[in-house]
Amino acid sequence: MSEMTADLAEEHSAATLATERLDAETSERIRLERELSEVQAKNKELNRNSERLEMELLYARSDLNGISEEDDEDNDGENGGVYKQRYERVFRELEFTKRRLRQQHEDDLEQLVGLKKQLEKKLNDAYEEAEEQRQVVGQWKNKVQKLNGEMNDLKLLIEEQSARNNLLEKKQRRFDSETQMLNDELKKEKNAKERISREKEILMTEKYSIETTLADTKLELELKEEKLNALQREYDEITCGERTEEEVTTLRRQKIEMERRLQDQEEELDELASQVQLLEQAKLRLEMSLESMRKEAKKETQLRDDELEEMRGNAQKRVKALEAQLENEHEERTMLLRQKHELERRLASAAESERHDRQGDEVIIRRLKNDLRKTKALLRDCQMQLDMQKADMPGKNVIRQLKNQLEDTECARALAVKSKQSLESELAETQLLLEESTRLRREAEERSNLLSREKSELQSQLEENEEELAEVFKKYKAAVQQMSLDQVALQEQVSLVSELEVERNQLKEQLTELTSKLENAEFMGDASSSLLAKRNEFKVKELESKLDLEQSTRSRLEVQISRLKEAAEKLQAEISASKAREQQAHDQIRKLQRSLRETKEELSASISRESDAAQKRKELEKRLENLEAESAGDRNDLRLAKKRIEDLQVALQGELGDSVSDPSESDLGDSDCDSIDTYMPNHRGSILDSKRIPKKLLDIIMKSKCRTEWLKKVQEDILQINIKNLEDRTECRYKIAHVKFEQKSNRQPGIKWTDERKKEHSDRG
Repeated sequence: MSEMTADLAEEHSAATLATERLDAETSERIRLERELSEVQAKNKELNRNSERLEMELLYARSDLNGISEEDDEDNDGENGGVYKQRYERVFRELEFTKRRLRQQHEDDLEQLVGLKKQLEKKLNDAYEEAEEQRQVVGQWKNKVQKLNGEMNDLKLLIEEQSARNNLLEKKQRRFDSETQMLNDELKKEKNAKERISREKEILMTEKYSIETTLADTKLELELKEEKLNALQREYDEITCGERTEEEVTTLRRQKIEMERRLQDQEEELDELASQVQLLEQAKLRLEMSLESMRKEAKKETQLRDDELEEMRGNAQKRVKALEAQLENEHEERTMLLRQKHELERRLASAAESERHDRQGDEVIIRRLKNDLRKTKALLRDCQMQLDMQKADMPGKNVIRQLKNQLEDTECARALAVKSKQSLESELAETQLLLEESTRLRREAEERSNLLSREKSELQSQLEENEEELAEVFKKYKAAVQQMSLDQVALQEQVSLVSELEVERNQLKEQLTELTSKLENAEFMGDASSSLLAKRNEFKVKELESKLDLEQSTRSRLEVQISRLKEAAEKLQAEISASKAREQQAHDQIRKLQRSLRETKEELSASISRESDAAQKRKELEKRLENLEAESAGDRNDLRLAKKRIEDLQVALQGELGDSVSDPSESDLGDSDCDSIDTYMPNHRGSILDSKRIPKKLLDIIMKSKCRTEWLKKVQEDILQINIKNLEDRTECRYKIAHVKFEQKSNRQPGIKWTDERKKEHSDRG
């Protein structure tokens, strides 16, 4: 666009420079015209001065003549010498002044002529320069019009491009708004999830603190109850010491039960340790699987990103290639439209020329019909005269021959009319072929438009698939983030498990201490051992509750892991489905490209066939023009032959009334026949091609006996010419039919040009 504006500015500056030059030349021409008018005024003034001087000279001469006469009369020659000297002196002065004036006048005229020539030369140069500048201005105007047309086309293209850009910007804005909305929703959900998790942790901590306080209060209550029971027992022992043996037995039973319980707790602790080990192994397996899944997911995302980039680049290349193909198709369509307009113009001109030729042929046919009527009238008159003069047999033979010749000319005329009709039908068939080719070209254009629409639909579908892939990747990223969060939670649970293991070890140590204390109590018989056993039982219960909590968290984590696996499988299925859809879209694009290529090949083939048909049609039209020219020449020859026949009829009618010739004339006729026989082979072409028969030869023919032979020879020559023309026309029709059949065989490949068809066309010809 900038180059076009620069060219337009240069052309505008050149146009302004040309207008300035034209203005300067017009001002120069006006100045020169003004100078010419001034010089012409000076010339007129000089002419008036010269005329005035001549008049003064005449007056001076008349005065001198008067003075000389008076002196002659008065003095009678006394003072003649003085006056004569004066006269001579004045005469010399007058001659000198006259010569000087003449010289001055000639110089002025030469100056005027030179000025006039210079002015004419300048005017011619100015006119030539003005004409050149006018031509240059016309050329620049044409260029400006062309550039305006190109600029309008560029404006239309820019408007289309801007409309397309606006549409793409709208789509981009819509996509950005949707992505922003999705991001906002994701942020909201993430914030809500974090808030809920924080609240859950706070509640869990509160619950745990409440449970611990409750357990502590329960322990304190139990301890107080135990202390109360111990005090009560001591009081009972103090009050009644008879039951010591029973208490010892009960203590032994309690010891046995406590040992059994300790064994059970040890077994449970072993089971818990094995479960913790299993959980650790499961945790390691999960960590390894998560790490491998993370690596695989990273690799898959990287591969998908690379594939998407490659697919996007390929799609852009294909879109550019398709745009270039569309531009080429647009240029080809414009060229085809131009060729179509050119062919329509040629067809219109051909139809117009054909109409003029048909009108001329109709005029010729009308003239031939009038000539035929005249010849028929003459023939009837000749027949009447021949019926009246039955004695003269050679005249009848001549008239019969002339009648046969007229019939031959009528047959030739009918053949010419038939050939003209066949040529008209062939021209109509060529027009039908041209219409068929235009129809095929229109169908190809419609097909190309349909393919372009399908291409745009596939492009939009490809964009939708890309959007779906982007959404799937977003979901995948969200799932990966969720998996990372779950992994963090799992690590926290693992840390909790490790803490619980530490607590378990501590409890084991406490258990060993309690067992040692219990043994000491057995030996020592201390009553406080029961309190320690109860404490141990409470601690074991607490451990059991913690173990239940860990089992519930483990089951919950397993459920979350299974859900995450299901989500990952769903994402994999969606990705595979999107890949399948993308592959289908690529297959459809390849099919459309193949169909577009096939339509282009068909279009190029149809264009080549159309160009071949147009070239053959041009050749046939040229051949038809040549044949029409030959037929016009044949008509002229027939007209001349008819004129000769009329002349012969007139001459024969004049000869029929005469008497039979004498032997000397017959001898002369024999000699004339010999001369005609010698003249005819040498001058047959001139006789047939000339406008009239030579007078000498006509006299010889009229006087000779070989009139019928000469007429037969003329008739044979005319028939040979007609046969030759008919052969040329049949050959032309045969070639036209062959061309048409080739065009039909191009449209219908199953048809072949056989010998039967050749024979059929030759029979038609």
